Order: sequence, then C-alpha cells, then structure tokens
Amino acid sequence: MNIAITIDGVLRNTDTDGAIPLGNALYQALATDHALYLLADDRNPSTTHKWLTFTGLTAHMRLVGPRRTSNAATPADVRLECLGHLTGTGIKLDLVIEPDPAVSVELLARGYPVTTLTLPHFAKPEWRPDYQQGLRPWAELVAETETQAQAYATDPRRSAEPL
Repeated sequence: MNIAITIDGVLRNTDTDGAIPLGNALYQALATDHALYLLADDRNPSTTHKWLTFTGLTAHMRLVGPRRTSNAATPADVRLECLGHLTGTGIKLDLVIEPDPAVSVELLARGYPVTTLTLPHFAKPEWRPDYQQGLRPWAELVAETETQAQAYATDPRRSAEPL
C-alpha cells in the first residue's frame, strides 16, 4: 500500500517540536510492509529531513512539501498541493493519515481515502501540558453563573413527581 502521513500532528508535536510516540509507533509499524510518503507543511525540506533523521524516522520513500513559491494559504490547500505532487507522478495513494478533521473533510471531498488521527490529550487545548489559561473577564463569569442559575431554576425535572 502507498500511504501518505502528515508530519505535523501525526509524527511531530508542533508546539514542542518533539516526536509524538503514537505517531512514531504507527510509522514504524507501517514502514515494515508499506511505502510511506511524508507530507510536510513547511517549505524548508532540509530542516524537516534533519528532524526526521534525529527522531529515527528514515524508512519512508519520499518527503513531499509545498513548493517554496507556493500560494497555498490554508492547511487543506497545502495538503492538496502535496498530494497532487504524488499523484501527478503516477502514485496511487491507498490511504492518507491526517490529524486535522477539517483537512480530512476536504481530502475526502477530493476522493482521497483518509483516516483522521486525533489524539485525546490534544483534542481540547486545556488538556495539553503547555496550556496556559488566561483570566476570564469578571462580567463573563457573572453572565455564565446567571445563565446556569436560570437553567437550574427552570429545569422541569426539579418539580416533576417522583417515578
């Protein structure tokens, strides 16, 4: 099988520049029997090659990134450009592994078979170890408290007869 894997979000944590353990394990498992093509978001392939070598991810067939002069503005545009480079050379992709659900929707709409890798500890920003919650304005806290109190007061379950 020919499998394309997005580097950022599947293999690399973009906030820490470290490897994502599950992505690394997935890469190693797939590399034994499949042709892997890595999709980069950046326009500097030498930096990406160094990172891949440093993390031991060297069993892939090819690294594909946007052209240095690319006009791709959104992550979906970047991914479609990279996949276009691959399919333009006659490679039939059997699967694309993508971390961004919005990009997955675009890829599916264009006919690419996609699986979305969503890691639960990054699904919500507040679950991330580097999350820093800013202070909420007092008026926002008061409004939320009043909304919850009103919902509680008008909840029909509070005045319903017991079963």
